[in-house]
Amino acid sequence: MASRLPFIVIGPRPSLSNAAAISLLLLMLVMFAAAIGCIREDDLTLEQRSHQLAGQLMCPVCDGQTIDASSAQIAQDMRAKVRELLESGITNAEIKDYFVVRYGEEILAAPEGGGFNLIAWIVPFFIAFGGMAIALLTVRNLKRSHARSGGLASAGTGSAGLSEYLAQVDRDLGISDAATAGAAKTKSPKTGDPGPGKKAAS
Repeated sequence: MASRLPFIVIGPRPSLSNAAAISLLLLMLVMFAAAIGCIREDDLTLEQRSHQLAGQLMCPVCDGQTIDASSAQIAQDMRAKVRELLESGITNAEIKDYFVVRYGEEILAAPEGGGFNLIAWIVPFFIAFGGMAIALLTVRNLKRSHARSGGLASAGTGSAGLSEYLAQVDRDLGISDAATAGAAKTKSPKTGDPGPGKKAAS
């Protein structure tokens, strides 16, 4: 009797709902962080505004450092200028414009939120979110494929394992293949031996 193969349930294909939910969550976190960064200037002290602006302006002669983190002389002069401009009553945006006019857009640690600069600031986040979503879907697909392959492999080896078990039982009982074949041969009738009726007739 052929052995039964185990019933394998293959679930539905993964949808994009999980990836969309993850992307939405990350986008909300970014928007929350941006909202925190947009605290009204009036709510900050002069020292806090000075420190904030120093962290948003790059040191022109340093390697990837803001003037807040640099100890170069030009960074110290720029920090003093920021403090002076703040005391004169101008806004943060006007102070950044002041340094952009003298050093160019690269003086800003982050692009300004408008036009092409806004796109340059947002696009990397969407690329990162999309990459994470694709990676999660790929891992999930691989796990499902591996689980299906394992189920099919166990189904294929089930009959072989049953045959081996039965053979082991025969060996434990002392039943050999030759004895089994001899018993089958004894039970089968011989073709040349006449039946009882023919012997009586002779």
